[in-house]
Amino acid sequence: MSADAKPGRVRAATSGAEGDETASDATPALRMICWGTRGSIPSPGPATVHFGGNTPCLEVRTRNGRRLIFDAGTGIRALGNHLAASGAPVDATLFLSHFHWDHIQGIPFFAPLYDERTHLRIFGARQNGIGVRQLLTGQMAPTHFPVPYDALAATLEYSDLATTPCEFDDVRVRSLRMRHPGSTYGFRVDVGRASVAFLPDNELVGGRYPIDGDAYDRFVEFLDGVDTLYHDAMYTEEEYRHRVGWGHSTFEQAVELAERAGVRRLQLFHHAPDRGDAELHAIVERLRGDVARRGSALEVGAAVEGQELIVQDALPPPRTGSSSPSGLSSPSGRTER
Repeated sequence: MSADAKPGRVRAATSGAEGDETASDATPALRMICWGTRGSIPSPGPATVHFGGNTPCLEVRTRNGRRLIFDAGTGIRALGNHLAASGAPVDATLFLSHFHWDHIQGIPFFAPLYDERTHLRIFGARQNGIGVRQLLTGQMAPTHFPVPYDALAATLEYSDLATTPCEFDDVRVRSLRMRHPGSTYGFRVDVGRASVAFLPDNELVGGRYPIDGDAYDRFVEFLDGVDTLYHDAMYTEEEYRHRVGWGHSTFEQAVELAERAGVRRLQLFHHAPDRGDAELHAIVERLRGDVARRGSALEVGAAVEGQELIVQDALPPPRTGSSSPSGLSSPSGRTER
């Protein structure tokens, strides 16, 4: 645990995690585990063993046991194996930010899909008029994958992202369009006064996108007072100069957004495939120093594969930035089976 941990709010349950916190004895409102933190392409090997080499997958568990999964990169394979090993039926909801390879390539390897006891609801945005079911079944066509879609034994429900929040018991999930190629969304989960947001692919500054105009202000409002934010931080400032319009943000841009939105804790996410542990550790330490010199309360860390964080039900802090009305888009709507 870190020396400056704040009791009773958030903790990291695994050792060696960036930005560890202490825990209270109360049942946490939210538990989050990153099963994949890397962007673009898996990058296993000795240089990435700490932060991990699997592509994006975040599991969120609520205090009443509901399981939410965000993105299905190669990290979802390990999650599936973990769930299968328990022997219990799986009931979960999968939210897909978009359909680029690194965010869906693990789906055919998700073991619970081959168990008839599994019930999985899948939400995603239509892409050029094509629905979620067709987008996902296409990757299991014989041209791309040897196991046919018909081999899946689970009960699957496919739903488009629409304009109203998705609510389960006391859980509320909202989504917002991101600045990234294709129809890409970020998500926010609220349980009581506890919250977590997942914005894995988002170019905060630069490039041109259909949502331009007040997009930045809408990001700030969407994230207002969120406890923990996982946000795209793929590039250094120097790298970004040569990658404007590629759909990703810099470390500094992610920190600035988090500070403006009054975020409690930022987890840098979508690590560049060629960025090793040593370099990423050094970047995090530099950013923490910058934040401390500004007198900011933001806690900065980098997402670690296998790391568990918990969020207690706490009052949100006052927001430091300003924003305009959001016009949010959220999961619900058309459903296919």
